Amino acid sequence: MVLFSFLSAFSQGGNYFSPGGSHSLADYFRRQELITGTPSPTSLLQQNYLHQYQQLDSLLPFPDSVLFFKGKYSGKNYSLHLLPVSITVGYNTHHPFGWNDGAMIPAKGLQTLVSGGILWKAGKFSLQLMPQIVYASNPHFETFPTEHFDGYWATYYRLLNNIDMPERFSTVSYKKLLPGQSAIRYQLGPISVGISTENYWWGPGRYNALVLSNNAQGFLHFTANTTRPIHTRIGDFEGQIIAGQLQSSGIFPADTNRFFNGVRLYKPKQEANRYMTGLTINWQPKWVKGLYLGVAQATYQYASDVSGISDMLPLAGIVVSATQKAGKKAALGSVFARYILPKDHAEFYLEYGRNDRVPTPINLISDVNYPRAFVGGFRKLFPLKKKGTWLELATEFTQMGLPTPELVLEGNSFYTHPYVRQGYTHNGQVLGAGIGPGSNSQTVDISWVKGFNKVGLRIERLARNMDFNYAAFIGTRDYTRHWIDISTELHADWQYQNILFSARTTLTRSLNYQWYVFPDLGYFQNGYDFLNFNGSLSVAYRF
Repeated sequence: MVLFSFLSAFSQGGNYFSPGGSHSLADYFRRQELITGTPSPTSLLQQNYLHQYQQLDSLLPFPDSVLFFKGKYSGKNYSLHLLPVSITVGYNTHHPFGWNDGAMIPAKGLQTLVSGGILWKAGKFSLQLMPQIVYASNPHFETFPTEHFDGYWATYYRLLNNIDMPERFSTVSYKKLLPGQSAIRYQLGPISVGISTENYWWGPGRYNALVLSNNAQGFLHFTANTTRPIHTRIGDFEGQIIAGQLQSSGIFPADTNRFFNGVRLYKPKQEANRYMTGLTINWQPKWVKGLYLGVAQATYQYASDVSGISDMLPLAGIVVSATQKAGKKAALGSVFARYILPKDHAEFYLEYGRNDRVPTPINLISDVNYPRAFVGGFRKLFPLKKKGTWLELATEFTQMGLPTPELVLEGNSFYTHPYVRQGYTHNGQVLGAGIGPGSNSQTVDISWVKGFNKVGLRIERLARNMDFNYAAFIGTRDYTRHWIDISTELHADWQYQNILFSARTTLTRSLNYQWYVFPDLGYFQNGYDFLNFNGSLSVAYRF
Protein backbone atom coordinates (compact mmCIF):
# COMPACT_ATOMS: atom_id res chain seq x y z
CA MET A 1 0.00 0.00 0.00
CA VAL A 2 1.24 3.45 -0.83
CA LEU A 3 1.14 6.95 0.48
CA PHE A 4 0.10 9.15 -2.34
CA SER A 5 -2.49 11.81 -2.48
CA PHE A 6 -3.81 14.98 -3.89
CA LEU A 7 -1.17 16.46 -6.12
CA SER A 8 -1.09 19.72 -8.00
CA ALA A 9 -4.34 21.41 -7.07
CA PHE A 10 -5.13 24.41 -9.22
CA SER A 11 -3.17 22.97 -12.10
CA GLN A 12 -4.47 23.74 -15.58
CA GLY A 13 -6.08 20.44 -15.85
CA GLY A 14 -5.57 17.35 -13.93
CA ASN A 15 -6.10 13.83 -14.92
CA TYR A 16 -8.09 10.94 -13.77
CA PHE A 17 -9.83 10.98 -10.46
CA SER A 18 -7.19 12.47 -8.20
CA PRO A 19 -8.92 14.91 -5.87
CA GLY A 20 -6.06 17.36 -5.95
CA GLY A 21 -6.01 17.57 -9.73
CA SER A 22 -3.10 15.18 -10.07
CA HIS A 23 -1.29 15.00 -13.36
CA SER A 24 1.03 12.44 -11.84
CA LEU A 25 -0.14 9.14 -10.48
CA ALA A 26 -2.79 7.90 -12.90
CA ASP A 27 -0.88 9.32 -15.82
CA TYR A 28 2.16 7.36 -14.68
CA PHE A 29 0.25 4.08 -15.03
CA ARG A 30 -0.80 4.90 -18.59
CA ARG A 31 2.68 6.04 -19.50
CA GLN A 32 4.21 2.80 -18.23
CA GLU A 33 1.99 0.82 -20.60
CA LEU A 34 3.45 2.71 -23.53
CA ILE A 35 7.06 2.56 -22.31
CA THR A 36 7.21 -1.10 -21.31
CA GLY A 37 4.88 -2.42 -23.99
CA THR A 38 3.00 -4.34 -21.29
CA PRO A 39 -0.72 -3.52 -21.04
CA SER A 40 -2.10 -2.77 -17.60
CA PRO A 41 -4.21 -5.54 -16.04
CA THR A 42 -7.12 -3.06 -16.10
CA SER A 43 -8.45 -0.69 -18.75
CA LEU A 44 -7.56 2.45 -16.72
CA LEU A 45 -10.90 3.87 -17.89
CA GLN A 46 -12.48 3.93 -14.44
CA GLN A 47 -10.36 5.16 -11.56
CA ASN A 48 -10.69 5.87 -7.85
CA TYR A 49 -8.31 6.53 -4.98
CA LEU A 50 -8.13 3.00 -3.58
CA HIS A 51 -7.52 1.53 -7.03
CA GLN A 52 -4.65 3.89 -7.77
CA TYR A 53 -2.60 3.44 -4.63
CA GLN A 54 -2.96 -0.35 -4.89
CA GLN A 55 -1.55 -0.18 -8.43
CA LEU A 56 1.37 2.01 -7.46
CA ASP A 57 3.05 -0.65 -5.27
CA SER A 58 3.73 -2.80 -8.31
CA LEU A 59 5.40 0.05 -10.19
CA LEU A 60 7.45 2.01 -7.63
CA PRO A 61 10.02 0.54 -5.21
CA PHE A 62 7.98 1.06 -2.05
CA PRO A 63 7.90 -1.56 0.73
CA ASP A 64 4.66 -2.66 2.36
CA SER A 65 2.70 0.07 4.08
CA VAL A 66 2.98 0.70 7.77
CA LEU A 67 0.82 -1.63 9.83
CA PHE A 68 -0.35 -0.56 13.24
CA PHE A 69 -1.23 -4.17 13.90
CA LYS A 70 -2.57 -7.31 12.30
CA GLY A 71 -3.94 -10.58 13.53
CA LYS A 72 -6.93 -12.91 13.52
CA TYR A 73 -10.30 -12.76 15.17
CA SER A 74 -12.96 -15.46 14.81
CA GLY A 75 -10.90 -16.99 12.00
CA LYS A 76 -10.72 -13.73 9.99
CA ASN A 77 -7.58 -11.77 9.17
CA TYR A 78 -7.60 -8.11 10.13
CA SER A 79 -5.14 -5.24 9.86
CA LEU A 80 -4.89 -1.49 10.27
CA HIS A 81 -2.83 0.51 7.74
CA LEU A 82 -1.68 4.11 7.59
CA LEU A 83 -2.84 6.06 4.55
CA PRO A 84 -1.47 9.25 2.98
CA VAL A 85 -0.61 12.44 4.75
CA SER A 86 -0.28 15.24 2.23
CA ILE A 87 -0.59 18.96 1.80
CA THR A 88 -1.31 20.96 -1.35
CA VAL A 89 -0.98 24.75 -1.53
CA GLY A 90 -2.23 26.77 -4.51
CA TYR A 91 -2.39 30.45 -5.35
CA ASN A 92 -4.10 32.64 -7.98
CA THR A 93 -3.13 36.31 -8.29
CA HIS A 94 -6.08 37.81 -10.21
CA HIS A 95 -9.01 35.41 -10.62
CA PRO A 96 -9.82 31.70 -10.26
CA PHE A 97 -8.06 29.40 -12.67
CA GLY A 98 -7.88 25.61 -12.54
CA TRP A 99 -10.17 22.61 -12.35
CA ASN A 100 -10.13 18.89 -11.51
CA ASP A 101 -9.19 19.79 -7.95
CA GLY A 102 -11.88 17.90 -6.05
CA ALA A 103 -12.70 19.49 -2.70
CA MET A 104 -11.09 22.81 -3.60
CA ILE A 105 -13.15 25.69 -5.00
CA PRO A 106 -12.64 28.23 -7.80
CA ALA A 107 -11.01 31.09 -5.89
CA LYS A 108 -8.48 33.88 -6.03
CA GLY A 109 -5.67 33.97 -3.48
CA LEU A 110 -4.28 31.22 -1.28
CA GLN A 111 -5.92 27.81 -0.92
CA THR A 112 -4.78 24.73 1.01
CA LEU A 113 -5.86 21.09 1.09
CA VAL A 114 -4.67 18.72 3.83
CA SER A 115 -5.44 15.00 3.93
CA GLY A 116 -4.53 11.83 5.78
CA GLY A 117 -6.15 8.60 6.90
CA ILE A 118 -6.24 4.92 7.77
CA LEU A 119 -7.45 1.69 6.18
CA TRP A 120 -8.95 -1.09 8.31
CA LYS A 121 -9.32 -4.55 6.76
CA ALA A 122 -11.23 -7.43 8.32
CA GLY A 123 -11.84 -10.41 6.06
CA LYS A 124 -13.85 -9.19 3.08
CA PHE A 125 -14.71 -5.88 4.78
CA SER A 126 -12.62 -2.74 4.50
CA LEU A 127 -13.06 0.71 6.04
CA GLN A 128 -11.15 3.57 4.44
CA LEU A 129 -11.16 6.90 6.31
CA MET A 130 -9.55 9.67 4.29
CA PRO A 131 -10.92 13.08 5.40
CA GLN A 132 -9.96 16.38 3.81
CA ILE A 133 -9.52 19.85 5.28
CA VAL A 134 -9.88 22.75 2.83
CA TYR A 135 -9.12 26.40 3.45
CA ALA A 136 -9.37 29.20 0.88
CA SER A 137 -8.76 32.86 1.67
CA ASN A 138 -11.25 33.64 -1.15
CA PRO A 139 -10.70 37.41 -1.54
CA HIS A 140 -12.83 39.52 -3.87
CA PHE A 141 -12.22 39.37 -7.61
CA GLU A 142 -14.04 40.83 -10.61
CA THR A 143 -16.98 38.74 -11.76
CA PHE A 144 -19.48 39.28 -14.61
CA PRO A 145 -19.41 43.09 -15.06
CA THR A 146 -22.34 45.20 -13.92
CA GLU A 147 -21.45 47.44 -16.88
CA HIS A 148 -22.72 44.83 -19.33
CA PHE A 149 -26.05 45.80 -20.92
CA ASP A 150 -29.22 44.27 -19.50
CA GLY A 151 -29.63 42.24 -22.70
CA TYR A 152 -26.28 40.56 -22.08
CA TRP A 153 -27.31 39.89 -18.49
CA ALA A 154 -30.55 38.33 -19.77
CA THR A 155 -28.52 35.92 -21.93
CA TYR A 156 -26.15 35.20 -19.04
CA TYR A 157 -29.09 34.35 -16.79
CA ARG A 158 -30.21 31.68 -19.25
CA LEU A 159 -27.16 29.83 -17.96
CA LEU A 160 -27.39 30.91 -14.31
CA ASN A 161 -31.06 29.91 -14.06
CA ASN A 162 -30.35 26.38 -15.33
CA ILE A 163 -27.21 25.44 -13.42
CA ASP A 164 -25.79 25.86 -9.92
CA MET A 165 -22.31 27.19 -10.73
CA PRO A 166 -21.45 30.28 -8.65
CA GLU A 167 -18.54 32.46 -9.72
CA ARG A 168 -17.53 33.11 -6.11
CA PHE A 169 -18.14 30.81 -3.16
CA SER A 170 -19.35 33.29 -0.50
CA THR A 171 -17.90 36.69 0.38
CA VAL A 172 -15.67 35.43 3.19
CA SER A 173 -12.93 32.83 3.58
CA TYR A 174 -13.91 29.22 2.89
CA LYS A 175 -13.30 26.45 5.45
CA LYS A 176 -14.51 22.85 5.19
CA LEU A 177 -13.90 19.50 6.88
CA LEU A 178 -15.06 16.81 4.46
CA PRO A 179 -15.15 12.99 4.48
CA GLY A 180 -13.00 13.10 1.34
CA GLN A 181 -11.89 9.77 -0.12
CA SER A 182 -13.62 7.61 2.49
CA ALA A 183 -15.47 4.34 1.90
CA ILE A 184 -16.74 1.17 3.53
CA ARG A 185 -16.73 -1.85 1.23
CA TYR A 186 -17.43 -5.56 1.03
CA GLN A 187 -15.65 -7.75 -1.54
CA LEU A 188 -17.67 -10.34 -3.48
CA GLY A 189 -15.17 -12.05 -5.78
CA PRO A 190 -14.33 -9.51 -8.53
CA ILE A 191 -17.09 -7.13 -7.32
CA SER A 192 -16.82 -4.56 -4.54
CA VAL A 193 -19.98 -3.05 -3.03
CA GLY A 194 -20.19 -0.28 -0.48
CA ILE A 195 -20.90 3.27 0.58
CA SER A 196 -18.40 5.93 -0.40
CA THR A 197 -17.63 9.63 -0.81
CA GLU A 198 -14.73 9.01 -3.21
CA ASN A 199 -14.15 10.75 -6.51
CA TYR A 200 -14.15 8.75 -9.74
CA TRP A 201 -12.90 9.41 -13.24
CA TRP A 202 -14.68 7.68 -16.14
CA GLY A 203 -13.34 7.69 -19.68
CA PRO A 204 -10.04 8.06 -21.55
CA GLY A 205 -9.44 11.84 -21.31
CA ARG A 206 -6.35 13.08 -19.48
CA TYR A 207 -7.56 16.64 -18.78
CA ASN A 208 -11.35 16.43 -19.21
CA ALA A 209 -14.04 13.75 -18.86
CA LEU A 210 -17.58 14.30 -20.12
CA VAL A 211 -19.59 12.27 -17.58
CA LEU A 212 -17.64 11.92 -14.34
CA SER A 213 -14.39 13.50 -13.18
CA ASN A 214 -12.78 14.84 -10.02
CA ASN A 215 -13.76 18.44 -10.74
CA ALA A 216 -16.19 18.60 -7.78
CA GLN A 217 -15.84 17.22 -4.28
CA GLY A 218 -17.03 13.66 -3.75
CA PHE A 219 -20.65 13.03 -2.78
CA LEU A 220 -22.25 10.31 -0.65
CA HIS A 221 -23.23 7.34 -2.81
CA PHE A 222 -23.66 3.59 -3.10
CA THR A 223 -21.23 1.85 -5.42
CA ALA A 224 -20.89 -1.59 -7.00
CA ASN A 225 -17.80 -1.94 -9.16
CA THR A 226 -15.38 -4.47 -10.53
CA THR A 227 -11.94 -4.62 -8.91
CA ARG A 228 -10.43 -6.62 -11.75
CA PRO A 229 -11.49 -7.47 -15.30
CA ILE A 230 -14.11 -10.19 -15.74
CA HIS A 231 -12.94 -12.58 -18.48
CA THR A 232 -15.44 -13.81 -21.09
CA ARG A 233 -15.30 -15.46 -24.50
CA ILE A 234 -15.55 -12.09 -26.24
CA GLY A 235 -13.08 -10.20 -24.07
CA ASP A 236 -12.62 -8.56 -20.68
CA PHE A 237 -15.26 -6.39 -19.00
CA GLU A 238 -15.11 -3.84 -16.20
CA GLY A 239 -17.85 -1.63 -14.85
CA GLN A 240 -19.35 0.45 -12.08
CA ILE A 241 -22.79 1.48 -10.88
CA ILE A 242 -23.31 4.40 -8.50
CA ALA A 243 -26.36 6.03 -6.92
CA GLY A 244 -26.16 9.01 -4.60
CA GLN A 245 -27.27 12.44 -3.53
CA LEU A 246 -26.16 15.74 -5.04
CA GLN A 247 -26.36 18.91 -3.00
CA SER A 248 -26.80 22.56 -3.95
CA SER A 249 -24.25 25.24 -3.16
CA GLY A 250 -26.88 27.48 -1.55
CA ILE A 251 -25.20 30.49 -3.18
CA PHE A 252 -27.32 32.98 -5.12
CA PRO A 253 -26.13 34.09 -8.56
CA ALA A 254 -24.94 37.65 -9.12
CA ASP A 255 -27.25 40.68 -9.33
CA THR A 256 -30.53 38.89 -8.59
CA ASN A 257 -32.48 42.18 -8.67
CA ARG A 258 -31.68 42.97 -12.31
CA PHE A 259 -34.60 43.33 -14.76
CA PHE A 260 -34.87 43.20 -18.55
CA ASN A 261 -37.98 44.40 -20.44
CA GLY A 262 -39.80 44.61 -17.12
CA VAL A 263 -39.09 40.97 -16.18
CA ARG A 264 -36.86 39.96 -13.31
CA LEU A 265 -34.01 37.84 -14.69
CA TYR A 266 -33.40 35.68 -11.63
CA LYS A 267 -35.70 32.68 -11.23
CA PRO A 268 -35.42 31.02 -7.81
CA LYS A 269 -34.50 27.34 -7.94
CA GLN A 270 -36.16 24.54 -6.04
CA GLU A 271 -33.74 24.12 -3.13
CA ALA A 272 -33.84 20.34 -2.89
CA ASN A 273 -31.28 17.56 -3.09
CA ARG A 274 -31.02 15.63 -6.33
CA TYR A 275 -30.85 11.87 -6.76
CA MET A 276 -28.14 10.80 -9.20
CA THR A 277 -27.41 7.46 -10.84
CA GLY A 278 -24.45 6.54 -13.00
CA LEU A 279 -23.17 3.58 -14.98
CA THR A 280 -20.00 2.82 -16.92
CA ILE A 281 -19.04 -0.37 -18.77
CA ASN A 282 -15.64 -0.96 -20.37
CA TRP A 283 -14.84 -3.74 -22.84
CA GLN A 284 -11.53 -4.98 -24.22
CA PRO A 285 -12.38 -7.09 -27.30
CA LYS A 286 -10.31 -10.26 -27.41
CA TRP A 287 -9.72 -9.87 -31.17
CA VAL A 288 -8.00 -6.44 -31.05
CA LYS A 289 -5.12 -6.11 -28.64
CA GLY A 290 -4.74 -2.67 -27.11
CA LEU A 291 -8.30 -1.54 -27.94
CA TYR A 292 -10.66 -0.50 -25.13
CA LEU A 293 -14.28 0.53 -25.70
CA GLY A 294 -16.67 1.99 -23.18
CA VAL A 295 -19.92 3.75 -22.38
CA ALA A 296 -20.90 6.01 -19.51
CA GLN A 297 -24.20 7.55 -18.50
CA ALA A 298 -25.70 9.58 -15.68
CA THR A 299 -29.18 10.75 -14.70
CA TYR A 300 -30.28 13.24 -12.06
CA GLN A 301 -33.62 14.44 -10.74
CA TYR A 302 -35.08 15.96 -7.61
CA ALA A 303 -35.30 13.30 -4.93
CA SER A 304 -38.99 14.07 -4.44
CA ASP A 305 -39.66 13.11 -8.09
CA VAL A 306 -38.25 9.59 -7.83
CA SER A 307 -41.20 7.39 -8.74
CA GLY A 308 -39.97 3.81 -8.93
CA ILE A 309 -37.22 1.32 -9.64
CA SER A 310 -36.61 2.76 -13.12
CA ASP A 311 -35.59 6.04 -11.46
CA MET A 312 -33.57 4.44 -8.68
CA LEU A 313 -31.34 2.37 -11.00
CA PRO A 314 -29.22 3.57 -13.96
CA LEU A 315 -31.66 2.27 -16.58
CA ALA A 316 -31.80 5.33 -18.84
CA GLY A 317 -31.57 4.25 -22.46
CA ILE A 318 -33.17 0.93 -21.52
CA VAL A 319 -36.35 2.00 -19.69
CA VAL A 320 -38.07 5.40 -19.98
CA SER A 321 -39.59 6.27 -16.60
CA ALA A 322 -42.69 8.37 -16.06
CA THR A 323 -40.49 11.09 -14.57
CA GLN A 324 -38.37 11.18 -17.70
CA LYS A 325 -41.45 11.33 -19.96
CA ALA A 326 -42.65 14.33 -17.96
CA GLY A 327 -39.34 16.13 -18.52
CA LYS A 328 -38.43 16.00 -14.83
CA LYS A 329 -35.39 13.78 -15.19
CA ALA A 330 -32.14 14.75 -16.90
CA ALA A 331 -29.86 12.29 -18.70
CA LEU A 332 -26.46 12.54 -20.36
CA GLY A 333 -23.80 10.11 -21.45
CA SER A 334 -20.91 9.25 -23.71
CA VAL A 335 -19.24 6.51 -25.73
CA PHE A 336 -15.45 6.31 -25.79
CA ALA A 337 -12.45 4.39 -27.04
CA ARG A 338 -8.75 4.13 -26.26
CA TYR A 339 -6.22 2.42 -28.50
CA ILE A 340 -2.63 1.83 -27.41
CA LEU A 341 0.29 0.92 -29.68
CA PRO A 342 2.95 -0.37 -27.26
CA LYS A 343 5.58 -0.99 -29.93
CA ASP A 344 5.22 2.61 -31.10
CA HIS A 345 4.94 3.92 -27.50
CA ALA A 346 1.76 5.77 -28.49
CA GLU A 347 -1.96 6.01 -27.70
CA PHE A 348 -5.08 7.55 -29.22
CA TYR A 349 -8.37 8.17 -27.44
CA LEU A 350 -11.77 9.72 -28.06
CA GLU A 351 -14.92 10.37 -26.01
CA TYR A 352 -18.16 11.56 -27.65
CA GLY A 353 -21.24 12.50 -25.64
CA ARG A 354 -24.62 14.18 -25.64
CA ASN A 355 -26.42 16.20 -22.99
CA ASP A 356 -30.06 15.42 -23.73
CA ARG A 357 -30.10 11.62 -23.45
CA VAL A 358 -27.98 8.51 -23.07
CA PRO A 359 -26.18 7.99 -26.41
CA THR A 360 -26.51 4.80 -28.40
CA PRO A 361 -25.03 3.99 -31.84
CA ILE A 362 -28.51 4.38 -33.35
CA ASN A 363 -29.44 7.76 -31.88
CA LEU A 364 -25.96 9.16 -32.46
CA ILE A 365 -26.34 8.48 -36.18
CA SER A 366 -30.06 9.02 -36.72
CA ASP A 367 -30.66 12.10 -34.52
CA VAL A 368 -29.72 15.55 -35.78
CA ASN A 369 -29.06 18.89 -34.10
CA TYR A 370 -28.56 17.67 -30.54
CA PRO A 371 -26.25 19.03 -27.80
CA ARG A 372 -22.98 17.15 -28.16
CA ALA A 373 -19.39 17.32 -26.93
CA PHE A 374 -16.16 15.43 -27.44
CA VAL A 375 -12.70 14.86 -25.97
CA GLY A 376 -9.91 13.59 -28.20
CA GLY A 377 -6.21 13.10 -27.63
CA PHE A 378 -2.92 11.57 -28.71
CA ARG A 379 0.39 10.85 -26.99
CA LYS A 380 3.71 9.43 -28.14
CA LEU A 381 6.99 8.81 -26.29
CA PHE A 382 10.39 8.94 -28.00
CA PRO A 383 13.39 7.19 -26.41
CA LEU A 384 16.39 9.43 -25.67
CA LYS A 385 20.05 8.48 -25.72
CA LYS A 386 20.31 8.09 -21.97
CA LYS A 387 18.79 4.77 -20.96
CA GLY A 388 15.45 5.02 -19.24
CA THR A 389 14.74 8.60 -20.35
CA TRP A 390 12.02 9.62 -22.79
CA LEU A 391 10.59 12.63 -24.57
CA GLU A 392 6.80 12.76 -24.39
CA LEU A 393 4.66 14.68 -26.86
CA ALA A 394 0.94 14.87 -26.11
CA THR A 395 -2.12 16.82 -27.15
CA GLU A 396 -5.81 16.90 -26.19
CA PHE A 397 -8.83 18.76 -27.57
CA THR A 398 -12.13 19.26 -25.75
CA GLN A 399 -15.22 20.72 -27.42
CA MET A 400 -18.15 21.57 -25.12
CA GLY A 401 -19.68 24.34 -27.24
CA LEU A 402 -22.99 23.64 -28.95
CA PRO A 403 -22.73 22.73 -32.64
CA THR A 404 -25.47 24.92 -34.17
CA PRO A 405 -26.87 28.47 -33.67
CA GLU A 406 -30.34 27.00 -33.08
CA LEU A 407 -29.16 25.06 -30.04
CA VAL A 408 -27.20 28.08 -28.79
CA LEU A 409 -30.28 30.29 -28.91
CA GLU A 410 -32.37 27.60 -27.18
CA GLY A 411 -29.90 27.56 -24.28
CA ASN A 412 -29.23 23.82 -24.15
CA SER A 413 -25.63 23.99 -22.93
CA PHE A 414 -23.95 20.88 -21.51
CA TYR A 415 -24.72 20.11 -17.84
CA THR A 416 -27.76 22.45 -17.77
CA HIS A 417 -31.42 21.45 -17.53
CA PRO A 418 -34.64 23.51 -17.71
CA TYR A 419 -36.41 21.59 -14.91
CA VAL A 420 -33.66 20.24 -12.65
CA ARG A 421 -32.16 23.71 -12.62
CA GLN A 422 -29.10 23.02 -10.49
CA GLY A 423 -27.89 21.05 -13.51
CA TYR A 424 -25.24 18.35 -13.36
CA THR A 425 -23.38 19.78 -10.36
CA HIS A 426 -22.56 19.06 -6.74
CA ASN A 427 -22.01 21.90 -4.26
CA GLY A 428 -21.67 24.36 -7.10
CA GLN A 429 -19.18 22.55 -9.33
CA VAL A 430 -19.70 20.55 -12.52
CA LEU A 431 -19.29 16.77 -12.16
CA GLY A 432 -17.99 16.34 -15.71
CA ALA A 433 -15.52 18.38 -17.80
CA GLY A 434 -13.96 21.01 -15.57
CA ILE A 435 -13.72 23.66 -18.31
CA GLY A 436 -17.50 24.00 -17.97
CA PRO A 437 -20.54 24.44 -20.24
CA GLY A 438 -19.91 25.84 -23.70
CA SER A 439 -16.12 25.97 -23.35
CA ASN A 440 -13.49 24.60 -25.74
CA SER A 441 -9.84 23.84 -25.02
CA GLN A 442 -6.75 22.78 -26.94
CA THR A 443 -3.67 21.54 -25.06
CA VAL A 444 -0.14 20.63 -26.17
CA ASP A 445 2.43 19.19 -23.76
CA ILE A 446 6.10 18.28 -24.21
CA SER A 447 7.94 16.63 -21.31
CA TRP A 448 11.13 14.87 -20.27
CA VAL A 449 10.33 11.58 -18.51
CA LYS A 450 12.28 9.13 -16.40
CA GLY A 451 10.19 6.65 -14.42
CA PHE A 452 7.82 8.58 -12.19
CA ASN A 453 9.82 11.79 -12.61
CA LYS A 454 8.57 14.20 -15.23
CA VAL A 455 9.40 17.82 -16.17
CA GLY A 456 7.57 19.58 -18.95
CA LEU A 457 5.94 22.53 -20.64
CA ARG A 458 2.23 22.70 -21.40
CA ILE A 459 0.52 25.31 -23.56
CA GLU A 460 -3.25 25.62 -23.58
CA ARG A 461 -5.90 27.73 -25.27
CA LEU A 462 -9.26 27.88 -23.49
CA ALA A 463 -12.28 29.58 -25.07
CA ARG A 464 -14.68 30.29 -22.19
CA ASN A 465 -18.39 29.51 -22.63
CA MET A 466 -18.73 30.06 -26.35
CA ASP A 467 -22.45 29.27 -26.06
CA PHE A 468 -22.96 32.48 -24.10
CA ASN A 469 -20.60 34.40 -26.36
CA TYR A 470 -22.56 33.57 -29.52
CA ALA A 471 -25.99 33.94 -27.93
CA ALA A 472 -25.19 37.34 -26.43
CA PHE A 473 -23.30 38.97 -29.30
CA ILE A 474 -24.52 37.24 -32.47
CA GLY A 475 -27.32 39.79 -32.88
CA THR A 476 -24.89 42.72 -32.94
CA ARG A 477 -22.46 40.85 -35.22
CA ASP A 478 -19.71 41.53 -32.69
CA TYR A 479 -17.22 38.73 -33.17
CA THR A 480 -14.47 40.24 -31.01
CA ARG A 481 -15.86 39.39 -27.57
CA HIS A 482 -14.46 35.87 -27.09
CA TRP A 483 -13.01 35.38 -23.61
CA ILE A 484 -9.83 33.45 -24.37
CA ASP A 485 -7.25 32.20 -21.84
CA ILE A 486 -3.79 31.51 -23.24
CA SER A 487 -1.75 29.59 -20.66
CA THR A 488 1.85 28.48 -20.41
CA GLU A 489 2.61 26.01 -17.64
CA LEU A 490 5.86 24.58 -16.31
CA HIS A 491 5.20 21.37 -14.40
CA ALA A 492 7.28 18.82 -12.52
CA ASP A 493 6.56 15.58 -10.68
CA TRP A 494 9.36 14.01 -8.67
CA GLN A 495 9.97 11.13 -6.30
CA TYR A 496 12.63 11.42 -3.61
CA GLN A 497 12.80 8.36 -1.35
CA ASN A 498 9.42 8.26 0.43
CA ILE A 499 8.30 11.71 -0.71
CA LEU A 500 6.37 12.57 -3.86
CA PHE A 501 6.45 16.19 -5.05
CA SER A 502 4.33 17.93 -7.64
CA ALA A 503 4.71 21.56 -8.69
CA ARG A 504 3.00 23.79 -11.25
CA THR A 505 3.60 27.39 -12.31
CA THR A 506 1.13 28.76 -14.86
CA LEU A 507 1.01 32.17 -16.48
CA THR A 508 -2.34 32.90 -18.13
CA ARG A 509 -3.25 35.85 -20.29
CA SER A 510 -7.02 36.33 -20.17
CA LEU A 511 -8.21 38.20 -23.26
CA ASN A 512 -11.58 39.99 -23.03
CA TYR A 513 -11.97 38.83 -19.42
CA GLN A 514 -15.67 38.21 -18.67
CA TRP A 515 -16.40 38.97 -22.39
CA TYR A 516 -15.79 42.67 -21.75
CA VAL A 517 -14.24 45.17 -24.17
CA PHE A 518 -13.86 48.92 -23.90
CA PRO A 519 -16.64 50.26 -26.14
CA ASP A 520 -14.99 53.61 -26.92
CA LEU A 521 -11.83 52.08 -28.40
CA GLY A 522 -13.50 50.95 -31.62
CA TYR A 523 -13.84 47.59 -33.35
CA PHE A 524 -11.01 45.04 -33.04
CA GLN A 525 -9.33 47.00 -30.24
CA ASN A 526 -7.91 45.68 -27.00
CA GLY A 527 -10.40 44.26 -24.57
CA TYR A 528 -10.36 43.86 -20.82
CA ASP A 529 -7.15 41.81 -20.61
CA PHE A 530 -5.35 40.50 -17.53
CA LEU A 531 -2.40 38.36 -16.53
CA ASN A 532 -2.99 35.71 -13.85
CA PHE A 533 -0.27 33.71 -12.14
CA ASN A 534 -1.27 30.31 -10.81
CA GLY A 535 1.15 28.29 -8.71
CA SER A 536 0.85 25.12 -6.69
CA LEU A 537 3.05 22.79 -4.68
CA SER A 538 2.06 19.39 -3.29
CA VAL A 539 4.05 17.19 -0.99
CA ALA A 540 2.97 13.65 -0.06
CA TYR A 541 4.95 11.70 2.52
CA ARG A 542 4.96 7.95 3.03
CA PHE A 543 5.76 6.83 6.56
